[in-house]
Amino acid sequence: GGGRAMTNGSSSSSLDASASFLDAAVGLPLSSTSATTEDDTYGDVYADKANYNSKSDGYSPYSSRNDYVYRPPPKLYIVGEEALREKQREARLQAEIDNPENFAINVALSACFKVRNRLVDSYSYVDRTDEDPTKERDLENRQRKSEEDRVDKEVALYRKYSDLTAARGDGCSLPPGRRLLQGLYEPLRVAIAEEMELIRLNVWGLDRANYGPYFLMLHSDKLAVISLNIMVGELMRGIGVNGIDDPQAGTVRFARLVEQLGEAVQTEVNLARMRPRYQSRKDPLQAKIDEVNGVNDLAEDVTNLEDYELKAHLHDRYVAIKVKKLKEAAGVRTIAKIARSALDDYDWGPAARTKVGGALVDLVLKTAKIKVPIKNTGDYDDGDYDGGRDPQFEEVDAFFHHYTFHKGKQYGTIAWHDAFYDFIDDEVVVRASLVPVRYMPMITPPRPWTRFNAGGYLRKESFVMRGNYTLFGPSKTQIFALDKEQNDAEDEGRQPKFQPVLDALNVLGKTAWIINEPVLKVMEAVWTSGGGRANVPNMSNASHPEMVKQSFGLRSTFGRTQLLATALPTPGVVAKYIHQYNRVKGENRSLHSQRCDFLIKLSVAQELRNEERIYFPHNIDFRGRAYTMHVHLNHLGSDTCRGVLLFADPRPLGPSGLDWLYHQAANLYGGGVDKLPMDERQAWVKDRIALVKQCARDPLGPEGTFWLEADSPWQCLAVCKEISNALATGDPASYMCRLPVHMDGSCNGLQHYAALGRDENGGEQVNLMPRDKPGDVYTKIAKLLKEIVAVDMEDVTNPEQAAVAKMLHPYIDRKLVKQTVMTSVYGVTQVGARQQIQNRLKERGVGDENSERYLMASYAARKTLDALTDLFTDARQVMAWLSECASIVCSNGRTMEWTTPLGLPVVQPYRAKGKKIVQTVVQSFVLQYDSEEHEVAKAKQRSAFPPNFIHSVDSAHMMMTAVACHKSGLAFAGVHDSFWTHAGDVPEMNRHIREQFIELHSEPLLERLYLELKEKYPEVTRHIPPPPPLGNLDIQLIRDSVYFFS
Repeated sequence: GGGRAMTNGSSSSSLDASASFLDAAVGLPLSSTSATTEDDTYGDVYADKANYNSKSDGYSPYSSRNDYVYRPPPKLYIVGEEALREKQREARLQAEIDNPENFAINVALSACFKVRNRLVDSYSYVDRTDEDPTKERDLENRQRKSEEDRVDKEVALYRKYSDLTAARGDGCSLPPGRRLLQGLYEPLRVAIAEEMELIRLNVWGLDRANYGPYFLMLHSDKLAVISLNIMVGELMRGIGVNGIDDPQAGTVRFARLVEQLGEAVQTEVNLARMRPRYQSRKDPLQAKIDEVNGVNDLAEDVTNLEDYELKAHLHDRYVAIKVKKLKEAAGVRTIAKIARSALDDYDWGPAARTKVGGALVDLVLKTAKIKVPIKNTGDYDDGDYDGGRDPQFEEVDAFFHHYTFHKGKQYGTIAWHDAFYDFIDDEVVVRASLVPVRYMPMITPPRPWTRFNAGGYLRKESFVMRGNYTLFGPSKTQIFALDKEQNDAEDEGRQPKFQPVLDALNVLGKTAWIINEPVLKVMEAVWTSGGGRANVPNMSNASHPEMVKQSFGLRSTFGRTQLLATALPTPGVVAKYIHQYNRVKGENRSLHSQRCDFLIKLSVAQELRNEERIYFPHNIDFRGRAYTMHVHLNHLGSDTCRGVLLFADPRPLGPSGLDWLYHQAANLYGGGVDKLPMDERQAWVKDRIALVKQCARDPLGPEGTFWLEADSPWQCLAVCKEISNALATGDPASYMCRLPVHMDGSCNGLQHYAALGRDENGGEQVNLMPRDKPGDVYTKIAKLLKEIVAVDMEDVTNPEQAAVAKMLHPYIDRKLVKQTVMTSVYGVTQVGARQQIQNRLKERGVGDENSERYLMASYAARKTLDALTDLFTDARQVMAWLSECASIVCSNGRTMEWTTPLGLPVVQPYRAKGKKIVQTVVQSFVLQYDSEEHEVAKAKQRSAFPPNFIHSVDSAHMMMTAVACHKSGLAFAGVHDSFWTHAGDVPEMNRHIREQFIELHSEPLLERLYLELKEKYPEVTRHIPPPPPLGNLDIQLIRDSVYFFS
């Protein structure tokens, strides 16, 4: 454009005012670098090289580049006036700070720059472990780019293939998966762009006023990519009306989809706010002017349609609003409210997210078309194409919206066309479903947790507690509790009481991993050969049954005029056929979901296979249990995930490491071997060392099947390879091993209950006392149940119960009661226990589902819980006391709150759900939401408190052990009640596990809880009973218990 001069007049004064304002808000001397004022310059200052005359050296026609580079002219100072000038400047700054009209904006910009600087300023918090600082800097840059640009890279791919397709005139040479997605992308992008134009023109449309402002926060390319990838990813996961326990690929609940899609858009918008600005501007002076005069992160936070200024070139940024207009847009209180959330993960709220998601789903439904062969054309018949004559094609909708009834309720669902099932194992489609994943494994150490809201990923503001204000927590009260403790600690110059939790999370996050390449190659080979082994799902579906044909009757075949003598199926035959057909159809849908889940994990492993080190940042749930922030591939996952992960740093096996590898192999093989005494487990593996070596050498050969028979085949294969490699060196003690060895608790929840109540009998069963053989509480309960049932069989006074007891008796074993015993510490109810046992009986084909099986399960559940009470007398008293305390507190309408042994404040989030009808452009639905104003869910608060309290205790034990191992120089990974380290370091870790458990339970945890509840709830303090008396267990004996963790 034309030249614009800034002289010593009003423009300069305006810049000075804005600059000093930013100085006041941020505490940074921005004005000294971003603007030039009449106080410290001499002569005219120009912002355009065409008017920039020769009186200064700011522009040279002989410069190596023609882009203008601003250089300020030399400053002229008058002797003796420097101090006076500084005082005048300080006075102006103080006046700006004291101006009440600027208070809210000062707070806002201070929050903006504080967060941005923490995220953008580089490299101060990453440990220096490599001798080459340049390499570490490159890794950090890659990590930052990875966190920022996952969606951007996918957008670039779509654009690239769009250009290639346009240049060739078709996309036939593209891979099938890419061709499928590319065909959906361009029409959707155009539709979103057209919708955005209608929003800009303020054209009325259904719900447009609600979702419109949010649409304009991202470019149409990016919205199209997010929409497609989220929709495909959610349909691959298949969380339909049956919920997460029964996923079926190809269908997803509408409410879930729009919430996930809205959240993905919100996340990308929040990420865009954190990116460094102005890096691409060519004119540095204009960049400085823009920075001072109005383009800033908070001002770009658009909330009202009439407050934004439309600029097409902004693309992914919020629309710019000048700072001087910010005070006109809203009052001081409104701005202050916005300021407190500036550049944090600002939450739009569930209603806004679902409206944005609904609008995008509507555009996908309207634009997404695919071409499918027409049946009975060419050599295509009944869904099969044999490659002969080409069939004819028709264009159909790629996705469908319909309603489904489930348990008396109507749900809106989105489904894809059956043609998509041919693409779910396509690499392009699988990777596309991963693009919107917010958290991926890192290639540099995570940012240490220094506050409850600062840590984890390098460029993403993270919260130490996972989840939103939902069923999963944390509640707003929980956040306020953390914030209060953090602020009180900072004001008093001390660490927060929950600092040990942050320290433990930092230890867990620092553990470096690599991909186990030999195991990954075997996994790829199993998949490409068709799957169906080692928990890898079958690549092909089960065949549908055919209708049974009989010898009499008449029917007409399609395309023929004659009548054939065949059977007319009876109603019974038809009903049986339909039942079998639907069963196979359901199994195939479940198989599709299993394939999707496996392929996503495999894809992440393949993406990371060449990295020298990967890391998993951790956070916690509201109870304090630690989880990795990445969900698909981590050591908390399935055997498939664990089998392809190794510690990045090897350690020598030492004198005992090989024996611990044998121990690991026995535990992973299972089948009862893991219940043998320690020396017998190791001997069992040594006796089969030839099989171990063979499966390590040729795992897919006819002689290498040992690992395939294991309960955890992929981890078993990994340990077999390590054993074989160690033996091959001839000096196993010197072998550098990366494999993690696990030490697992014995029904860990009951271990903590027994320790809290000093339950001697129960503690013996869960190995809190030394034993020659490991105690197995599941076997013990099964034995007790069998004795109880045997007595009831002979009870002539109750013939009905005796009959049920006789039916149940042959099927009582460890497997029947294991789940019920395990979940007893989580407060399993009579109904829940009955369902668990009923499922076990169903798996064995025992009884009729509607009569005998139900009666047997109800009876077995009742008697199993009775046996638990008899065996764990003192522990069950502790459980009952916790439930009673929760009942008393909740009866007064209060939530249960307590402090964990590591100082973490815990607030149970369970309240009655609020419901509102949300209207989207596709459908209306009932949205459930949480609110602090809703009544406490008393039954949930009461039943959840005992298991949640135990979880807060077991998490404390894991974290204390993690920190102790770290101080001893051990690598450590934790999976709740399973602790991992190098094979050669297991004895040292075992010592820490026991010492930390003793230290934890040497504290009067129940008495401390009792006093805390009386203090927190004074209105019911006289009703809260004291803890039950303790038993006679000596917890010091745990130090000598070999099978406590084994």
